[in-house]
Amino acid sequence: MTFALWEQILLVVLVIASAAVFVRDLSTKIAHITAGKSDRPRTDQVAKRLWTAFKEVIFQTRVVSGRPVVGTMHALVFLGFLTFAFETVDHFLEPFHVPFLSTLLGVLLPAFRALLMVAAVLVAISIAGLAYRRFFMKESSPDPKSYSSGVVALLIFLLMLTYINGVLDEPALERFNWWVHSLIILVFPHLILRSKHFHILMAPVDIFFRTHRLGDLLPLDLDLEAMADVPWKMRMDFLTCVECRRCTEQCPAATCEQELNPRGFILAGREALGEKAPVIGTVISETALGQCTSCGACEDICPVGIEHLQLLTGAKRAQALATGQGMVAAEFLETTEKYSNPFAEQKSARKELIAELGLPIYEPGKTEYLLWLGCVWSYNADARGSLVAMQKILESAGVSYGVLEEESCSGHHSRRQGEELQFQTLAGDNIERFRENQVGKAISPCPHCLHTFRWEYPKLDEEFRPEVIHHSEFISQLVADGKLEITGNGRSDRKLTYHDPCYLGRFEHVYDEPRDLIRRTGAELVELGRSRERSFCCGGGSAGFMREQEVARRVDVERKTEIAGSGARTLVTGCPECKMMLDAAVEETVDLAELVAASLPPRS
Repeated sequence: MTFALWEQILLVVLVIASAAVFVRDLSTKIAHITAGKSDRPRTDQVAKRLWTAFKEVIFQTRVVSGRPVVGTMHALVFLGFLTFAFETVDHFLEPFHVPFLSTLLGVLLPAFRALLMVAAVLVAISIAGLAYRRFFMKESSPDPKSYSSGVVALLIFLLMLTYINGVLDEPALERFNWWVHSLIILVFPHLILRSKHFHILMAPVDIFFRTHRLGDLLPLDLDLEAMADVPWKMRMDFLTCVECRRCTEQCPAATCEQELNPRGFILAGREALGEKAPVIGTVISETALGQCTSCGACEDICPVGIEHLQLLTGAKRAQALATGQGMVAAEFLETTEKYSNPFAEQKSARKELIAELGLPIYEPGKTEYLLWLGCVWSYNADARGSLVAMQKILESAGVSYGVLEEESCSGHHSRRQGEELQFQTLAGDNIERFRENQVGKAISPCPHCLHTFRWEYPKLDEEFRPEVIHHSEFISQLVADGKLEITGNGRSDRKLTYHDPCYLGRFEHVYDEPRDLIRRTGAELVELGRSRERSFCCGGGSAGFMREQEVARRVDVERKTEIAGSGARTLVTGCPECKMMLDAAVEETVDLAELVAASLPPRS
């Protein structure tokens, strides 16, 4: 097809005008993001960040894993977007007789054209399917409707149709078809900037700058001024949200029809950002904020790198610093402040437990492993069986272990309720105890303490670097090393199920060791519908295991119903708090240590 001079001039003017407006508007958005403060270094381990971004963007790993069918359609549209980038350059050079693709590909051009035709058909089908799901499938269609998505979907569909028509031997309305295709391409970038499709540009950047670990909290500068500005990464999160609702679908509180709505507060944050409105009351209410269990399901499923936990914890911190009230776990925090544990128990109760069970005291330079008891094993009478079982395992394997004469709460839940001062105080006490006792290796039955020791204490004190391991990992290691033999425990005819604790599974990626130990006992393991990475929270996080909630449906009740429906007669847990929350879901609830201890051969 030949082009008149006026067409060439018009095309150049339109391209320059479109590019100029796009650069201007994009610069405004970028300035809006960079106006925020920096909350941490985000350019460390560049190679790892680049690989993560490449994997999640090019291969769409999180998009597909979260929703296989819909994710695959989205991946096809995205890959088509990349493929057609070369064709688009060739398209706009055609009026000037510049053979871009033929020069670039040579003899491979026919094969590439065939690939483009296949891609065009797949993209057209996929975008039509995505549009149908969004606007006509009521159960899966997010509200409020994003009608800009409909416009974008229509334009993508028309792009594919005009391309297919344009490469036919006899295209219909060839010149008109060419200009329609061109105008859609010129308009498309501006729709991206003004809709949720801004994620096409920002998702790779947001993913690159995301923290390496889920919910990676840093020590807070205990100064009101330090909380006054919204960090640039959080601003980017607000603007990058694709409104897919995956976060809300995974949220245990939202599933139980409570007020908390992760997608809702991200979108509210986007609106409030330009108005400089306060987070609490505008972006999220005190009630909704208190319903977050910090399980990380929302952030873990997000395909565009949004850090929900940073926002939620930041809001709680701001609330605690500014008002000191409104926190739903106020009683938990007051009790922990007074007793250094949330059970309101005197330290003497723990000393009596140690003496009664004959637990050895950790001796610096002599004892190899510290057995960290944590609040539940130290002060909850119902957890005694778990502690006794762990004691039996360690002694059967000949492990050199001991406990500290005194422990303070790790501060995990205090921090997740925004009480950073209490967390840092408790952490300081424990760090000093570890240092005084020269603790190099520690075993923790509590995933919350484990996570806090591994990742958060070292941020307060760089010299705090003990090797901390969860008791399920340690027991599994003993079995693998031949130091512990599991012979079965009479449960071979009993169905067991296992609940993945959020902070052991989603945060620490420990999934296989507990399951391997359960199978070694000879029992039949029945997997829950929501397990491993998609495990459903027990409701005990963020001090939930020590407080009552006035809600329509409790998170623990939802999980108990699922467990009861599995057909299992025994529930196995790998977290003392999960055991507290899910007890009585079925006939028997045991800690993993109890299950293993009952499977050891009799002592000779």
